[in-house]
This record gives sequence, C-alpha cells and structure tokens, in this order.
Amino acid sequence: MNLRLILTVVACLFIANLSHAQDEPVPVEILKTKSGWELRRGGKPYFIKGGCIVRSSMEDPDLPVLLDAIRDAGGNSIRLWASGPGTGGILDAAHERGLSVMLGLWMLHSDGHADSSGSNFDYLDFDAVQEQIDTLAIQVELYKNHPALLAWGVGNEVEHLTEEADANQTVVTAIWRAINRTAAMVKSLDPLHPTIAVTAELGDWHVVDNATQLSTYCPNIDIWGVNAYETLPEIRAKIEESDWDRPYLIPEYGPSGWWNAIRTTWGGRYEHTTDEKATFYKDGWNGSIAGESDRCFGGFAYLWDELYPPTDTWFMMFGPAMEPSPCVDAMIEAWTGAPPANLSPSVTGITGVSGQSFDPADPITMTVEATDPEGGELLVDWIIGEEIFDEEGVYRWNSIGPCNYVETGGDLTLEMTAPLIPGAYRVVAIARDDAGRIGVASSPFFVDGDLPDGRQPMPFRIDNQYSTTGFMGAYWALELAGIESPNGACAGIGHQFTFDPPPIALWAGVAWQYPANNWGALPGLAIAPGGESVQFMAWSDKPGTTVDFFVGSADADGFEVRLDDVVLTTEPTYYDIPLEGIVYDDVTIPFGWVISQTAGETEPRDILIADLTWIGPPPPPPCDPDFNGDRKVNGRDLGILINRWFATGEAAGDADLNEDGFVDNQDLILMIEAWGDCPETP
Repeated sequence: MNLRLILTVVACLFIANLSHAQDEPVPVEILKTKSGWELRRGGKPYFIKGGCIVRSSMEDPDLPVLLDAIRDAGGNSIRLWASGPGTGGILDAAHERGLSVMLGLWMLHSDGHADSSGSNFDYLDFDAVQEQIDTLAIQVELYKNHPALLAWGVGNEVEHLTEEADANQTVVTAIWRAINRTAAMVKSLDPLHPTIAVTAELGDWHVVDNATQLSTYCPNIDIWGVNAYETLPEIRAKIEESDWDRPYLIPEYGPSGWWNAIRTTWGGRYEHTTDEKATFYKDGWNGSIAGESDRCFGGFAYLWDELYPPTDTWFMMFGPAMEPSPCVDAMIEAWTGAPPANLSPSVTGITGVSGQSFDPADPITMTVEATDPEGGELLVDWIIGEEIFDEEGVYRWNSIGPCNYVETGGDLTLEMTAPLIPGAYRVVAIARDDAGRIGVASSPFFVDGDLPDGRQPMPFRIDNQYSTTGFMGAYWALELAGIESPNGACAGIGHQFTFDPPPIALWAGVAWQYPANNWGALPGLAIAPGGESVQFMAWSDKPGTTVDFFVGSADADGFEVRLDDVVLTTEPTYYDIPLEGIVYDDVTIPFGWVISQTAGETEPRDILIADLTWIGPPPPPPCDPDFNGDRKVNGRDLGILINRWFATGEAAGDADLNEDGFVDNQDLILMIEAWGDCPETP
C-alpha cells in the first residue's frame, strides 16, 4: 500500500469516526426460533421494508427527497451496492431518518459476466483476489461501527455468467470461494453485522445452481440475497427444495423484467404500465416477502428512484421531477396497511401506436388511457426516445437516448409526425395530477426506411453504440464518472474524466470502442456512408486544460482525423471534427481524446465530454414501388409488377403495394403515381 493510499485511509477513518462519534453500532443477529428464522436489530425483531438507492452522495439534491419518501412510506431501510466518498454522509442521513443501510461490498465481475460486457477480473488469480479483499476490508473498517449499518452485501450477482462462461466450472468455483473469503474477512473485522451473498435469482440455469454452490463453498455467508422479479412467487418453494439451510431476503424485486417481456417483430419490448407494475410490487411484497416472514427477512423494492433519462421507465418508481407513481402508492399500502390519501393517476396504456410501423413523417395520433382517481384534470408529458440494440442485436432496456419532449403539459391525445430517421422508437406518456403524482405508460413503434446494407443511420449518438473502454497511456491516473448533459437528460449521457497527474510527466486518454475493448481485432460498427462530422461538447474544471481529440484509428479504421491543442474553458463548448472526404466502412473508434502532462503539473483536473454525435444526412424515405432499389420508379419496376400480376399472399411480395393480399390494378395506379425519381426527403 503506497503512502498516498495510507494517508487517505487514515483520513477517511478519522472522518468516518467523527460522523457518528456519539453513537454506537447497532448489533444485528440471526435467531432460529420455533416458528422459523428471525432477524433482530438492537435486540428487537426487524423485518426489512426497503428500497434500492443508486445515488452516491448527499450532495445530490434528490437523495434527501428519496430518503424522506421511503421513511414516510413506512419503509425502514435502503440498499447501496457499493461504497464511495459520499457513503458516510448517506449513512448519517439514513440514521437521522431512522433508516438502516444494507451496504454493498462491490466485487468486480469476471470475463463472461452476463450483464457486464468488458469485465475481465480474474478470479483464478489468488493475489488479485486477495488485493480486492484487502481493499474491501478498508471499507469494512470505515463503516462497521456506524449505527445505520444493517448488513454487508458481499458482491452483487458475481456468479451471473453467460452459458459459455458458466461451463468453466474451475472459474465458477473460484468465484464462490472468493465470495466466501470476502465474507470471512468481514466476519473477522465486524462480528456485529451479518453477511449477505447477492445472486441473480436461484441460478437454476447454471451447471450447478446457486443454492448448491452457496451451501458447498460459502459457510461464512449468513443470509442468501436472491434478486427476483417475475420469478419472485417461486423463490420460497425452490429454496425449501434446495440444500440451503439458512435464511434469505430479496435485495431486488419489482415488475417483470424486460428480458421476459413480449416482443415486437423487430425485437422491441412491450412494457407494463405503472398500474400493472404496482400490482407486481404489492403482490410480491404481500405474497412472497411478508407472507414468507418465517424465513425471509424482507426485501428492497427496485428501483426507489426517478426516471433518468425520462425514457428509462422500466423499473423507476418516481417521475423525472421525483413525483411518486402508483408503484410508490403500492408500497405505502403494503408497508402501512393503508393507501395514500391522494392516489397517483391510473394509466392503462397508449392507443394508436403500440407495436406499429410508420414511414418517416407519417401522421400519428395516439391517446394515453389515463384517469385521476380523485376526478381531477390530468396533464401529459409526451416523450419520444430511440430504442437501442447492441452489437449482437440484443435489446438494451436502459436506452440512453437521445429523446425529445414532443409536448409538455399536453392533452391525453397527441398528434405528431413520425421521426425522419428510421429505426426503433418508444413513446412515453407521463400523466400528472394536481397533487404532484404521476402515472406512466410507454409503447414501442418503428419507423421504416431505406438503410444501406443495414448500416447505422445518421445522425446518431455515439454513446448509444460505443463504449468508453479504450483507456490509454497512464490509464491508472484516470477515473470515469457519468454526468448529465448540460442540455438535459434527453440529450444523452456525459462523461467526467478525472486526470490525477503522476509525479512524472506522462500522457493518458480514452477511445470509444465498438464492441467494447476492440482495438481493431473485430469489425467495428457499420455506419451509413456520407458522414459530415463528429460534434461534441467539451469543457474542464480547470481553464486552460489542453486536449487533443480525434476520430478514427489509422490502424483499426484506415483513417484518423485530429483536432489537436484544444484549450478548454470551464463553459461547455461545441466542437466539430470534419469528416469531409473520409471514406469508411465499419468504424471501430469514432472518437477519443488524449491529454499530455507537462513537467511539474500535479493538480488533478476534469475533462468533461457530452452530446457526442456522428453527423450526417438521414436516410431517404421509403419508396415502395422501387422494387430494385435504384431510387427510381420506372419500367424495370413495372416489369416486376406485371410479372407478379394476380399473385397472392407471399408470392405477391412487395408488389402488393396497397397490402390487400394480391397484385392488381390498384397497385398499378400507386406505381404510376410514384413514377420517376424517388423523393430524397419526406
């Protein structure tokens, strides 16, 4: 451990002890009684009524609101996945409100993790595992005596591997042994708080299920934390049939996940309304958590937070401005026995758009089916967001945008035109009452268009498709955090790179990559030709910070365009890197930056980047009578239509222009009306 780290640890311990010097830790124990298992805190029975919190500091203005809301709803606990610089303040704030905290010890995910593309921690490396345990031990020492501490979450779904990775049982066994070694460290430092191993459901799909692994390799785990969504009603029965002989709790529960949703023809998901989600929360609590209290110690609702970005609606229980939804109403009733005095709007769906396809600029009329239980007027925010699929065509439920507020404070019915850029979209309707509560529905729809060889149409947000995985140079001197774009949540995400200069002059930088960690060994993203520029915002907390920006890689992409010696200010500023004359096919590295440290420079600085956009003309609108794809309706297309005359069903194919089931005079009329060059704009 170097001197800087030692001093940091000492300082953190001092500050942590100051923050709760007047209070003693509250011991938590597990008892086996005649009626089952019981969790006791401070000598009293304690059933966890919790919410999952993803905020990292009390400096976040929304976090006090979320903590107050869970207390006022009848809750008594929150869950954090990991600790950081702001954890002490969160523990203090929770304690002030009478809330306990399940504090996570974040264990890195290994190569082949199902939800963490690009993770590569090696659990076969004994020294690396021990170093991770030593780092986590510092966190245990920091917070073990805090009166808000309830329990330690030892990792989160560390075992959740792909089928291919799970087949390597040597690695899998090493992961479980590392979980147990970490738990043993916790128990040696803090005998007053139990250890919880958090897994993705029961792992029935693994070569060896989670219950067997825990029972075999993890004697130092006190409680099994089972994250469960649509499978929640099955958990108790399956645990009873398993080898696990200790208690459990539910660290995450909520509505049916996007991975289990009904799909559109293009792979989008149909999402439940907040009314339907509220039923999942309420029934899950009553039937599968509180109803199993002889062995289940409670649970944490996922996610006790707001919509961010506002199209990321799947698990969020609050609106963009922290407005409670029917999901919060459900927990209030579940935890207190009575619903709130004023109920959130009831929303049952959106008509006129769900699962449908449109041409660019087509008129669309949609209506959200919403009512106010108190009979008041509802105002609706209508938002359109892009749906994103990864490099393997797999749906990404947490689309990062961009999105667009089509109308705010509008009516239940919206008239709009379809977006000009082809692709998958989602419309979100947020209905608000006059008491500051909301109900939400969303619907997927698709915009057709002529995409050359299935390439990514332009313009598009680079962060939708690329990952910030290409750390270069003195990468260990860089830290990355997500930030909101200066243009708001709908503008997409931003990045804060903190460069902490080492004692000697070095350089560091980051390249965006597709797929993650690809330096050119794999194909990049196929982008439509004709790109005009890459546009982005950049700024720094230290005026005068000089950065080099670039697009492309000479080795990986066959081209590289640079924008060197950019002197950043403290104000977000737009920059363009022109692509005129650049010929590309697939692009591995669409953007990157490098900072070179000058001699004697030791002060940390932030490089902030947002709204990364690959600029270019959108695809032309569909031209249905153009059967051969030359963007002209002429005699060649007429010949194809005549050749299919009177054909029906599949044999008619795209020659059935009016989609009435066969090729006839009506289709010929449509072709004649479209005769000539196809339009290039809607």
